[in-house]
Amino acid sequence: MRSKGIFDKVKCITLKLLKSLLLCFLFFGLGNFKAQNLLLNDSDRRINFYQQQKYKLKANYLNKRKSLNLSYELKQNLKKLSINYFAKINNELKIINKISNDDELYKAITLKSLGESYPDINAVFFNRGNLLSDEKISDEEKQKYNAIFLEISKQIPNETYIELSKITDEINRDKFALTVPYRFEIFQDLFDENQRKRIDIINFLLWNVE
Repeated sequence: MRSKGIFDKVKCITLKLLKSLLLCFLFFGLGNFKAQNLLLNDSDRRINFYQQQKYKLKANYLNKRKSLNLSYELKQNLKKLSINYFAKINNELKIINKISNDDELYKAITLKSLGESYPDINAVFFNRGNLLSDEKISDEEKQKYNAIFLEISKQIPNETYIELSKITDEINRDKFALTVPYRFEIFQDLFDENQRKRIDIINFLLWNVE
């Protein structure tokens, strides 16, 4: 009987050791967050991604954003756009909070992160990724915001626009590198390169509007 008890203890310890080794292999052997992806659900993965994006972009680019010397008119237009941006997010969150399912939870996490992490005007104003409610965005509203974006881009001096183009290219590379482990898509529904660049630059300018 005593030998059986010892055997059971050894068996238990062995199983725990094997489990620990398996976890070590998953987390360190597979690398690049693959193991974490196996152990986390979609909501956790989404939160982790936006947290990583928030800290990485803040560390690498926030000072560049703050150091920009923008005209008063451009600053005012960015403030107006920022007000509309956050109003849109808050209105959508109120709608989503009335519904309880996994899909709406995913939308809520993403929208909240777009307010706290880094802007995405294409998602918030044009419903990229179907983050908004089922109500379709009218062509008139799309044209209105496209006109606003175009007007803002025209107010940016050429030299500054070139500088912002380089910065946003770097940001996109960093964002893409962060998405790889999670297999997220960040460049949906934008096939016009000029439009994409304009939106990238406005996203950057809308970040940390004062």
